[in-house]
Amino acid sequence: MDFLDDLHRAELGPIIWLQQWPDWARPVLELVSVFGTDTFFLLCLPVLYWCVDPKLALRLALTVMVSAAANAIAKLALHQPRPYWIDGRVRPLSLEGAFGLPSGHAQNGTAGLGRLAVTAARPWAWWTAGGLTGLVCLSRVYLGVHFISDVVTGVLLGAAVLLLVLKLERPLTAWWRGLELWAQVAASAVLSGALIGAAALANAPYAGWSLPAAWSAAGQIAPESPTTIVTMAGVLFGTLAGASIMHRMGWFDAGGPFGLRAARWLLGTAVAVLIWYVQSRLLPQSGVVTYAGYAVLGLWVQLGAPLVFIRLGLMSRARQAQAVH
Repeated sequence: MDFLDDLHRAELGPIIWLQQWPDWARPVLELVSVFGTDTFFLLCLPVLYWCVDPKLALRLALTVMVSAAANAIAKLALHQPRPYWIDGRVRPLSLEGAFGLPSGHAQNGTAGLGRLAVTAARPWAWWTAGGLTGLVCLSRVYLGVHFISDVVTGVLLGAAVLLLVLKLERPLTAWWRGLELWAQVAASAVLSGALIGAAALANAPYAGWSLPAAWSAAGQIAPESPTTIVTMAGVLFGTLAGASIMHRMGWFDAGGPFGLRAARWLLGTAVAVLIWYVQSRLLPQSGVVTYAGYAVLGLWVQLGAPLVFIRLGLMSRARQAQAVH
């Protein structure tokens, strides 16, 4: 893509200039960068789901997952480098193995923080979401892992995902709730598989592709690795299937004294970390194991943990069934 190559070369100067900022800027921008990661949202969501507002947690989770999935597929479809991969003058203040365009931090930050701003429906929420997203974009350019065009594209795609989710949320929720439970679980599996299939199709035109010699500064990377997509597919299945089953069982009340909420978070997080550790450290690594491990993790968060909390008296059942959003 000659146009993108020319654009990237033109953007190297501003990146190098940004990296000349005083040393104190680095830890600040590294911290800010966290707010745009899908991992950040997925780590925060159990707290929101178990201890604050499960319906909001589900809305936010699905928004971020749609955004992250679209981003991963777009990266494979475009196959574009990161700044430090192509120019040794750019310092790699963070290391990334996936392709660069579009920026996932910018996209997920726009979609996730925008979803929260929509829920708050206050001017201050929009200003906060916009300000944080802008800082996230700045941090990714400063760290040398994104071109300016990467973050601009990420913001635009994140906004598009957010608008699409807001438009389709009600009709899709109504359709989903009208399905039998077995059909909801089957649909969860189909959507999960479709995500993997879409990524494979996006990457198909690059069969036999290898790292260009000009990207030698990238080091040992595997940007075509399916691990990220397989992980998201497993989480998607576990989230949709688990929430559907929990809804049919009567849902739960996320309220209660602070002590009970803290106990839920501690117990639930400990089990989640154990599931992750077994899947990633003790079992043979393969696509099937990764998918199954993250599917179990999603099922634990959405279904297993609430049932255990109810059994232990840390949580009560909802007074009436709640809608799955």
